[in-house]
Amino acid sequence: MTISTIIPTCDRQDYLKQALESVLSQTVKPLEIIIVNNGKEQLQLPVELAAKAKIYNILPYAGAAQARNFGASVAAGDYLAFLDDDDLWEEKYLEKVSKALATGAECVISRLDELKEGQVSLYKNAHGKLTLANLFVYNPGVTGSNLVVFRKLFFAVSGFDPKLPPSEDKGFLIEVLRRGHKVATLPDNQAIIRVHTHSRHSDDAARLAEGINQFTRKYGKLMTRKQHLKNWLKVYRYRYKGGSKKALLVYIPLYFLFRLMKFL
Repeated sequence: MTISTIIPTCDRQDYLKQALESVLSQTVKPLEIIIVNNGKEQLQLPVELAAKAKIYNILPYAGAAQARNFGASVAAGDYLAFLDDDDLWEEKYLEKVSKALATGAECVISRLDELKEGQVSLYKNAHGKLTLANLFVYNPGVTGSNLVVFRKLFFAVSGFDPKLPPSEDKGFLIEVLRRGHKVATLPDNQAIIRVHTHSRHSDDAARLAEGINQFTRKYGKLMTRKQHLKNWLKVYRYRYKGGSKKALLVYIPLYFLFRLMKFL
């Protein structure tokens, strides 16, 4: 069993170094570390760190989904472990993942904790919550930093859909679950997402609205009417937050329709 670690990065070299160090400190080492730069800046890592990773440059601002997909295409490991450039793993992360994979799991989702102002706290735990019904309406704790998957399965579901940011992680799990593959959740294994002032996709209201829009169009036929409506409420709420005043004219009647459906 071999694991390739894939780190997409985009102009966050101050955090990338720490993410890379958290991989190098693992008690079970990956076969390789692949860094995919889709930022405008050239990477300038310390020589001793750069020598321990394979660095690729792709089209600037192609997006995290494209960067992860490219990393998967050049990876040699049996399994792919993704880590965003501003996030971290506990030192036994890959060791615990390896044990889960050895039991037959084809995809492993670990707990997500949050690092904010130097303090780590509980954030999301997908254990017991990974169902299609949940994934259609919210993210129970799946992201690009706590997901490890069998390489052949990754390509069987066509990787991450670049049209869905930031819902590409949910979309990926939906495709895996729809095909009946075994997914293990590790509530005691810690991946840490960092809260900082640099922009994440989830902080961009207009982009978030478009991602949910594409997600709803892609999976709408599989949703119940209530799930479908809940997603459209999100679309118009974020469009309003993104500056579209007209979005409020659609959001208000949709909201009252959604409230009415609760009593039907």
